[in-house]
Amino acid sequence: MIESLERLALAHGPPGREDEVRDLIAGDLLGTADEVLVDRMGNLIAVKGDRGPRVMLCAHMDEVGFVVKHIDEEGWIWFEAHGGINERLLQGQRVSILTDEGRVDGVVGAKGRHLTTEEEASRVTPIREMWIDIGARSRGEAEELGVQVGDLGTFEKRFSRLGRGDLVCATSMDDRAGCLALIEAFKRLRSQEAAVYAVFSVQEEVGCRGAMTAAFRLEPDIALIIDTTYGLDPATTPKETRLRIGEGPSIRALERSRASMMGHVVNRRIFKLLVETAEEEGIPHQTEVTTMAVTDAATVHLSRAGIPTGEVLIPRRYSHSPIEVASMRDIENSARLITSFVDRIDSKLIGGLERKLK
Repeated sequence: MIESLERLALAHGPPGREDEVRDLIAGDLLGTADEVLVDRMGNLIAVKGDRGPRVMLCAHMDEVGFVVKHIDEEGWIWFEAHGGINERLLQGQRVSILTDEGRVDGVVGAKGRHLTTEEEASRVTPIREMWIDIGARSRGEAEELGVQVGDLGTFEKRFSRLGRGDLVCATSMDDRAGCLALIEAFKRLRSQEAAVYAVFSVQEEVGCRGAMTAAFRLEPDIALIIDTTYGLDPATTPKETRLRIGEGPSIRALERSRASMMGHVVNRRIFKLLVETAEEEGIPHQTEVTTMAVTDAATVHLSRAGIPTGEVLIPRRYSHSPIEVASMRDIENSARLITSFVDRIDSKLIGGLERKLK
């Protein structure tokens, strides 16, 4: 699993350009799925089974990044955030611009420390004042390298293990860790009494878009979102997040964006079934509520007449930064929980989610 995670984490996939990630996952699932397709939005959908309840399992392929906004006469690249990238950590970072002619590496420039005033040194530099240095001496030279306005980019890719090996640190653990858990779970499904659709969605980081259209297309009876969530570190308190890395996946009860009222109140029957499944199977797990951000569940559960949706989330530290840390044990236990949950889905469960009173 760790080799698979490394391959996924080292692939580039800003929202709208998830091709590298999609190709890796498709290659991994072609021999396992009954059918594999790419829809009009770019979502990858793998199918297993053709009878019984329709179950959608979803993890997003994209990662936070940036978009080229302007190339000036001196060859400096000016850019905007593409997704909720951590602005405080951008300066001095190595980045990759994905052009039609290949990858162009660069660095986010920063004024030299000896030249900054104390006021400049103490404030967070806004993105509008940052630039990317690709070594070009003019706009023409930058364009010769292939860089154009509208090109997307990401942090430079990194992957390593920490401590005794259970913890891994890598770019874009959000949500390559969830993709790996879904891949592993999908491979392990054998004789489920449901038609399972594993969706690897696009553009989650810019509004949960791909999962919304996939849910409309598939019209599932039930859905499960697999993503990452916030783990405790020295800068946070249990009031902000109660989740500890390595102590099992989180089963979320409610989520809401702090920027809007977009969110998801998890269906109580689905929430309880996930918790009961974890307890019966002896799978370490945690529970949470977050009012800081949302997942693909925020749009999936609103599709068509409504889709009862659950959430299984992998704790990770340092969200949306160049390096995120997660536990291989949590990824493995997430895969176990997903598989065991799907095994419990049958027509009786689905029939109880909607009822006629008269």
